[in-house]
Amino acid sequence: MSEKQKNSRSLIPLYIMIVLFYIVTSFQGGGDNVLSKSVSKESDFEVNLTQGVNYTLWLESPDGPEKMNVTISKGSYVAFENTFVMAHSGKDYLPYHPEFTVKENGIYHVHVKPLDSGIVNLEIKKIR
Repeated sequence: MSEKQKNSRSLIPLYIMIVLFYIVTSFQGGGDNVLSKSVSKESDFEVNLTQGVNYTLWLESPDGPEKMNVTISKGSYVAFENTFVMAHSGKDYLPYHPEFTVKENGIYHVHVKPLDSGIVNLEIKKIR
């Protein structure tokens, strides 16, 4: 057996560990999503949010609108409001995954308004 074949075989356990890590991580991450929607036009959603939990808002799409407004509210109380602008890289929005909390448990209204054409993935996730 050549030295090259021995080195290749010694890397197999490393490859297996990397694959297992990504599988476990993907299953764990799924439980943290509170909302996951694809948005191309002005839209409204409802989410159940909990006081004392930190949340982060994700917008992802390299071909999405350059700007979009997002508001999360319950009645007159606004828990989060911001206009997102596509970063120069064209892959992420600024502010980048902002965090927010709510002052009481309950159903919150999420209003999303793209200011340009395109499709964007919107996610609200619990922060561990």
